[in-house]
Amino acid sequence: GHFDEVIEAIDKIIAELKEEAEEDTKKRDQCLEEYQKIESTVKKTEWLIEKNEAKIEKLEALIEKLKKEKEDTLEAIEQVKEDIKAMKKTRKEENEEFLQAKKDDQD
Repeated sequence: GHFDEVIEAIDKIIAELKEEAEEDTKKRDQCLEEYQKIESTVKKTEWLIEKNEAKIEKLEALIEKLKKEKEDTLEAIEQVKEDIKAMKKTRKEENEEFLQAKKDDQD
């Protein structure tokens, strides 16, 4: 009689609690799975950042090296221009001396 209703109510509550526990477990598993996916994405992204930072450092070093090479090349070009000027001047002077000597020989 009287206890049957109480037992039935307790059974009903136990069934609801089991159902809630199953839902909680599913939700926990789903959250854990999402967390693991996020963790994996974060790790992959951090690795890519590290890799790209290393690549950037290499490229910056290369840029500096090439800038230095360009400066050295421009300096070398200027030196060659100066050398050419000096050679032309020397050649002109030598030619004038030659022409003068030739003229002196003819006189």
